[in-house]
Parts: sequence; C-alpha cells; structure tokens
Amino acid sequence: MIFKFLKKNYLFLIIFFVGMFFRIYKPLQFYMYAHDQDLAGWIVKDILVNKHLRLIGQETSSQGVFIGPLFYYLQIPFYLLTNMDPSGTILLVTLLGVLTIFSFFFCFSKMFGNKVGVIASFIYAVTLYYVNTDREVVPTMPVHLWSVWFFYGTWLILKGRSRAHALLGFLIGIIWNFNLALAILIPLIVVAQILSKIRVNFKHLFFGIVVFVVTMSPFFVFEARHSLRQTKAIILSLITPKDYTAETSRGLAKLDRVLQLVHKNVNSIYWGPIRPIPDHWTLYLLIIIFVFLLIKRIIPKDLCLIMSLWLLIYIGFFSVNSINVSEYYLNGMNIIWIAIISLWLNYLLKKKNSFKRKAAVFLLVVFAGLNVYGLLVESINRSGYLERKAIVRFIKEDSEKRGYPCVSVSYITTPGNDFGYRYFYWLEKMHVNRPLSGSPVYTIVFPHSLVDRIDRSFGALGLVLPDYTRYNKVAVDRSCLGENQNLTDPMFGYTQ
Repeated sequence: MIFKFLKKNYLFLIIFFVGMFFRIYKPLQFYMYAHDQDLAGWIVKDILVNKHLRLIGQETSSQGVFIGPLFYYLQIPFYLLTNMDPSGTILLVTLLGVLTIFSFFFCFSKMFGNKVGVIASFIYAVTLYYVNTDREVVPTMPVHLWSVWFFYGTWLILKGRSRAHALLGFLIGIIWNFNLALAILIPLIVVAQILSKIRVNFKHLFFGIVVFVVTMSPFFVFEARHSLRQTKAIILSLITPKDYTAETSRGLAKLDRVLQLVHKNVNSIYWGPIRPIPDHWTLYLLIIIFVFLLIKRIIPKDLCLIMSLWLLIYIGFFSVNSINVSEYYLNGMNIIWIAIISLWLNYLLKKKNSFKRKAAVFLLVVFAGLNVYGLLVESINRSGYLERKAIVRFIKEDSEKRGYPCVSVSYITTPGNDFGYRYFYWLEKMHVNRPLSGSPVYTIVFPHSLVDRIDRSFGALGLVLPDYTRYNKVAVDRSCLGENQNLTDPMFGYTQ
C-alpha cells in the first residue's frame, strides 16, 4: 500500500522534501526573533512555570482584542524539547509548513485532480514568499494552512457533501487563534450551500455547530469571565478610525491602498525578490487567466463565483473598515492566486508536444530558478535569535566577571526595536533593572550608525559597556536589593 502510494506520487514526494529544505535552510540565522517571539516565550513561561492555564495569548494592535492561546500551547512541547530555549519553535513552524505543502497536494488533488495538486504543492513549496511566511514564529503563520482547508471545505459543501460542516466548524472555531480577519470568509459557506441546490442536512449542521462551540470554548469562557470585554473591543476596533495618514484614511484612497498591497503580494508570490515587472501587471495577468479558465469551463461557474467572492470580500472589507491594513492581513487571498495559476499551468501541460506545454515547463523552471536564487542570495538581517542571545549571554558573563549581582539595560534604537530581549534575560536568570535604578548600565545599539562608537559587535547589534569606574560594590549591591524589574515591569501586548 505504502509502496504503491510512493510510486504513484514520487513527484510530490520530491517536491515535499525540496519544500522542507527551503524551510530548514540556515534555520537559526533566519530566525527573526523580536517582540512577538519574546512575548510567546513569556506566555509559555507563564503556562509552564507559573502553572497558569491561559485562555488568551498576546494582545493585538487593537486594544482589548487578544490572539487565542492555541499557537502558544502548540509551542510548549518544543520549548520543553530545547530546555525552554525558543529555538525549538523552529521545529513547530517547519512541521506546520510541510503540513501545508501536503495539504495543498491533498486538497487540490481532490478538487481538481492529481496533477493540479502536484503543481499547487510545488508553487507553495518553493515560493520564497511562502517560505519566509512559514519561517515566522507568529500566530498568523498557519493562515495558509487554514485557508487551503477552508477552500476545500467550501468546495465540499458546493458538491453537496454536508459532512464538511464538521471540518468547517473546527476551522471557524480556531480563527481567533490565528487571524480574526479570516472570519469575513464565513458567508461563503452559505453561498456554497445555496449554489449546491441541496437541502441542508441539519444533523451534520448541528454536529458542525457543536464542533465550533467546543473549539471556540476558550473565547466563550474568557468573555463570560470578563463581561464580553473582547466582543466589545472587536466591535469598537471596527468602527473606530486608526492612525492613518491623511491620504489613505477613507474612500477611494483606502481602496487604492488595499489594491497596492494586493499587487505587491501577488508580485512577490510569483517573482520573488526579483520582481522584474510592475506590481499591477501580475495581478491583471492573473485576472485574465481567471476569465480564460472560466470561458474554457476549466473552473465551474459555481466555484468561479465562490473564488470571485473570496477576493472581493477581502478587498471590500479592508477598503471600508477602519483597520490599518498590512500585507499579512491579505494572506488569506493567496489560496485563490495559487488555484488560478495551478489550473492554468495544468491546462497548458495537457497540450502534449505543443508550444503551450513547452511554455508551461519553461515558466515552472524559471519560477523555481528565481526562488532558488532568491533563497541563496537572501540577505540575513543579523539582529535576530543568534545575535540577541549572544549579546544577552555576553552581558551576563561580563557582569558576573565584575561581580555585579544585577545590571540595567538601556537601548539606543528606533521605536519598537528595544523589545525582544526580556525572555533571554529570564532564561539566563539575570536580575535586570531600569537604568534609573543605579545598576551598571549596558547599552544595546541598533543600528550601529546611531552612535559614534560601540565596544562590542554582535551582527547588526552593538553594545556599549558601562563606565566601570562609576560603580562601587556598595552602591551596586544597594541597587540590586529591590525586585527584579525584568519580571515585574509591564510588557507591551502581555496580559497576565
């Protein structure tokens, strides 16, 4: 049985392992450890060390709205595997990444045939845009995994297979844990049910609702305990204007902003870092291909309507509400772009011994080549996991060598880049105070150009050592008598 599967799907297996290599290439060097990862470590520590079974994760950019706890609980085994070091989470996102590759193969094979599944998995496996997304240890990382299964579940409803309500109930129930914006796609289930022209199976629908309630229970329990705090905050975040620039706050200007991000995402997906043509050309080309596939009846009309609404819902929602949209908010659209290009390439490849087939092979080779080249030459922003861990370790060793029972750390950097160190201080069992405490001050600098000199360099991070002559043992010991401010000071986005 296994041998038969391997023989039949050898091409996908090659793609699978190539995609895995892309995601584990220089893992620690590309581990962009910053504030979100620091918060994740703090939350995992709260669960394991403080024995606090959490109902929420970090607070989002919308005040009072939290990410669900699932992604943080998934990280726990990997923290334990590496003795609480955050490097273990690379294994988690790698597993989720290769699971997504398999999911594209499985779901698209069921929907469109084996060859389309192979093409879709290939595109996802080697596209540098997806590879970099899969390397990020953040709650939004599994959005593509969620999207491909939701697309498949909606297709099942369209085909009249009402057992899919259980799958969809589960997917809707975990939205809170990844990206609440995914909820805008829920009406597509109703559209698919109507287009199927099959009566609702209330038994399966009820089971799907039960699965949803169970999966979503942490949210319901939290809301019950805190007087619907998040529900109110979510509503407020949708109707309250954010800090927009004057040109992108309302109306057509906001629509233009969303379309610019769509153009950018699509171009990044298919051209990688090279991007040889203007961003909007790629989008227009995909739309033309989409229409072509409809005319050729390669995509059924009902499914075409679902796919069209999928895109229009995203563009419409983010164009009219007050959310200050970024590229990652639109990642849920990417499943449609992959479907369009996979179906088109499969159409061309079917034309044996023709120019179209040769063109399709050429495009796939160029596509793979551009992304392999992009992976090999991609610059490493040397301010991530390796550098932050090294600079914290040095501060600890230097302070111990000089007999300091505690230290303080200041930052000379751009806003936001002073975050992302506190979990490492805890991991090194350091007592870290604020500079005003009188403890010896170590200053982290990023980038180096912000100061005239640095005493030590750790990649893109610099360190200015204390003026040791200013500190005497009695004064330092006195500054260390109070609480460890690294443990007690509030942390942005973290709620106990």
